[in-house]
Amino acid sequence: MAAACAWDALPEHLQERILSLLPLTALLPVAATSRALRRILRSPAFHALLSPHRLDAFFLLSPRLAFHPLSRLVLPMPQVGSPPIVSSASPSHLVTADSLLRLPPLPASSYLLAVVVPISSSSSCREYTLVAVTTGADVRSYTLDSADTSPRWAPRGELPLPFALLGNAAVAGDRRQLFVLGRGPDALLVFDLATGHWGVLPVAMPHGLTTAHLFVFGGRLFLVGGVERFGVVERVLVWRLEDSEVAAEWTEVGAMLEEVFDELVAGRHGSFWHFQAADRMGIVCLYNAVDGSLVMFDAADGEWTRLSRVAGLDAEESRQWFGHVMEPCVELLLGRRCWG
Repeated sequence: MAAACAWDALPEHLQERILSLLPLTALLPVAATSRALRRILRSPAFHALLSPHRLDAFFLLSPRLAFHPLSRLVLPMPQVGSPPIVSSASPSHLVTADSLLRLPPLPASSYLLAVVVPISSSSSCREYTLVAVTTGADVRSYTLDSADTSPRWAPRGELPLPFALLGNAAVAGDRRQLFVLGRGPDALLVFDLATGHWGVLPVAMPHGLTTAHLFVFGGRLFLVGGVERFGVVERVLVWRLEDSEVAAEWTEVGAMLEEVFDELVAGRHGSFWHFQAADRMGIVCLYNAVDGSLVMFDAADGEWTRLSRVAGLDAEESRQWFGHVMEPCVELLLGRRCWG
């Protein structure tokens, strides 16, 4: 009772501020505790305080399973009426069947590289920019703005160099640029969403890099990947891009613990190419599709976490779905099912 009285004594605007610091998924049971709390959580003033919470995302492992970093559990994927819009920067042919049905088909010989959701996008807004690139020696790029009355794929710039393949794309915090890994040769590419121009940043990539993944956290660009020697992955490191007056360089900021590494590779170091990665707000998941090993890295504290193995997930499911991240929208507090 004393605790309840202390909470009730707080001005409503302070109650709103405190509650806005909680992940949306943690607020759902709070809404069921009292009418007063439910009224606050459903008010437009409270919704205006909410921002994406780094522990709120569900990392999709398959159409059936998702990893939830807040609970550290692999859970049944939240049931929704139709596939959600997924703001994922990972290359994939599958983004959302529901949203892409309304849009022109991808240009010939191209695949989707990134989905960029603007910072100003509200929970009820579904505007986004799609970035697609072609395969082959001469890589061309296209963008599509879903806010256009007649959306179309607009040709943009060509890559300045030929690459064997492209890795994942990381969206800059201001949503103006994409950072993309070029492989064969290794390079860090940058794509300007406004001008459509591509460039190669003058930074040497780590030696022996394999299965690398870019991500942005706190306005900084990070890289996580294996270090390979003589065809064997010996360790997994995390680097951060540091800018100096002389030149930019990758600085090692963390290494996967040996016991976590052993869990991830499961004695098959050569199978590291089977690993997949996904990230959201500094939380990165690495998944070994061969035997269901799953580990998590949190850039906020530099900690690695071993997670329960994922059972009953076939290679086709993993290839199509992992890399996407689903986040709840405030409509859930209104008793509606909505994911962004």
